[in-house]
Amino acid sequence: MADDLVFAASPLWPTAYSDVNAAIRDLLTSIQVVLDAELCGMYLVGSLALGDFDPQKSDLDLMIVTFDTLSEETVASLRELHQHFDDSASPWAKRVDAVYIPQIILREPFPPAARYPVVEWPKLLALEALESGWPIQRFTMRNCGIIVSGPDPHSLLDPVHPDDLRQASVAIVERWQAQAHGDPEWPAWLREQGNRTFVVLTLCRLLYTLETGSVASKPAAAHWVETVLTSRWSGLIRRARGELHTREDAPEDEVNETLALLEYTYERYQQWRASSTTR
Repeated sequence: MADDLVFAASPLWPTAYSDVNAAIRDLLTSIQVVLDAELCGMYLVGSLALGDFDPQKSDLDLMIVTFDTLSEETVASLRELHQHFDDSASPWAKRVDAVYIPQIILREPFPPAARYPVVEWPKLLALEALESGWPIQRFTMRNCGIIVSGPDPHSLLDPVHPDDLRQASVAIVERWQAQAHGDPEWPAWLREQGNRTFVVLTLCRLLYTLETGSVASKPAAAHWVETVLTSRWSGLIRRARGELHTREDAPEDEVNETLALLEYTYERYQQWRASSTTR
């Protein structure tokens, strides 16, 4: 109840966006009704936590921590709750991703085989396996997570080892590398500017993680790659960040540059993997 009173008293808490806060407050109130004593805490992660939130494009990423595994009846009620929110007039309807995690699972360094309630629009809430990037999510929640309700994340999660972050990141790089070489639809997908931007900035973040053993926002990681690691990709990165006009007359060149950046990232991760195996 104290959390609700703080929320009501300050429209600019816990974020700087009043419409985001209103949506989170509505969701928290509804989730509290469904979970009751099972609710341990609710946290904002993703772009809001890392500092690259764009109100026009970003989703709201929520981590809801429960004291125990939820019953089928509770999961069904949560599915109905999220469907109702998606059909609401909120500007954030259909822009909320969420995962419901038992408290004990937060201490697992890598995702277990079990499935947990996950909301990833446009799909309805369903029991899904956790993503391979689970260590990155754990790091974000522990170090940057925004408390909506519940205890400090440091009391719920152990520190994430840098090599766990690298292991999660190399899985992303290897998947994209396999798609680039084996899936003819993937390079075609890459021709869309929004998709290229996503891939370029994500690769910057993965390179940052490889070199530093930490996680940064996409803009911060892009600036780091350009100014600290190598200037080879400056044009591509600056276009992805919106600082230069996209070369609409030569999209194939940008696709090839992006694929070259992927190859570069893949090779650096393979070097890390080889060196970590020999240690």
